[in-house]
Amino acid sequence: MASTFKPGTTNLVLTAGVSTLVAEDNKFAAFVWKSLARFSRGDWGSVGAEDWQANDEDLKSLNSGGWYGRILASYKGEQPTIWIIRNTAEEDGTQAVTVLFPEEY
Repeated sequence: MASTFKPGTTNLVLTAGVSTLVAEDNKFAAFVWKSLARFSRGDWGSVGAEDWQANDEDLKSLNSGGWYGRILASYKGEQPTIWIIRNTAEEDGTQAVTVLFPEEY
């Protein structure tokens, strides 16, 4: 999926595999949107305690405007496991939230 990135914006990106399954399977699409809602609330899904704490600390830095890095969440259930990764570019502060399958990383 192609995206146009603008400085200081957040872009949602679905990998080809996720995008294809979202288009084909309504249950999977609902799972992705539910997972994105959890991610936006700081619920990192099934990551370990150490990663959860690191994500919480990074989120505090992000909210204070001084963060350039990555937050990773993992969601599983009846649907295939997905990862959601938020990256911020140092150059211009552009953020991307990417939904992908672990094997697409």
